[in-house]
Amino acid sequence: MVQCARCGAELEDGLFATDRRQCCLNATPIVGACPRHGPLGPHQVTGE
Repeated sequence: MVQCARCGAELEDGLFATDRRQCCLNATPIVGACPRHGPLGPHQVTGE
């Protein structure tokens, strides 16, 4: 289970979670979306 490092909420995966980058200017992949904090990168989550 992957959780937000800030609040501990379980991340939602779907359209956000992908191995592709969201933008050429942002090299951080999106791991999932926190219901409170929005899309998160790998450095902002705990667990796996």
